[in-house]
Amino acid sequence: MPDRYARMLDLAVEVMSAESPEAVWPLLTDELLTALDGELVVVKEVPWTREQGRVVIRSPRRLPEAGADDDSAQGHIRSGYPFIQRYGASADWTPQSAARVVGARTWQNSPTADALRQAFGTRHVFGLPLPGGGPHVSGFLVHRSGDDFSRHDERYAARVQPLLKAATAHRSLLLALRGSSAGECGRRANDALAAPLTPRETNVLHLLATGLTAEGIGRRLGISPRTVHKHLNALYRKLGATDRLSAVLRAQQAGLLSGQELSPPGRPC
Repeated sequence: MPDRYARMLDLAVEVMSAESPEAVWPLLTDELLTALDGELVVVKEVPWTREQGRVVIRSPRRLPEAGADDDSAQGHIRSGYPFIQRYGASADWTPQSAARVVGARTWQNSPTADALRQAFGTRHVFGLPLPGGGPHVSGFLVHRSGDDFSRHDERYAARVQPLLKAATAHRSLLLALRGSSAGECGRRANDALAAPLTPRETNVLHLLATGLTAEGIGRRLGISPRTVHKHLNALYRKLGATDRLSAVLRAQQAGLLSGQELSPPGRPC
């Protein structure tokens, strides 16, 4: 158990240092597979229906070709049984296995369990949701073929849950950064600064523009308020600002917050 938590700290450093959104999912899924003794992970980032929606599966082993392309298995995964009924209808985000949600016998005799056994050779699925609001439930589904997931696994998953949520927020910010810095407008914005912003400084800037405090930014990014203030000082220096408001206004004028609600309407770039 202590090794799990030590890896969790290392993971936090790696994820928050990532400068590419594509690097985030492999880091998270590799850790979940190791810590939970899993054989494959399904990443649920976007809404699904049973009929459509890309199912992202990550595994350290080569999956059976029939299983990876099995429409029936993917349909059962997208249906979300039994997790959508649990997490989509309540505010209880406790990570649990499918067998513990509906009972071992009910799960093992379900069409979903049967389809997954045939496609992937796995018997148990562990739901690790990312707490949030609205009808869409996102998170991870870890599969294994041996014994069911234990209470120790549940405790670990509950501890790592906030980190996973912060990591996905970091990924979203990296994607937003990529979009806002694309094209000539992004190049001109960086040219206008005393020095280009680092990816982490850009993350802090976007969160600053939403009105979050240093403590709130720190919680979102998984860093201390003291570290946030260091990034803020660097932002103020590069933007030629003296406080939060002037930093946001100068960032808007430079086109660094394009697409944000605070951006002036009708302004080029």
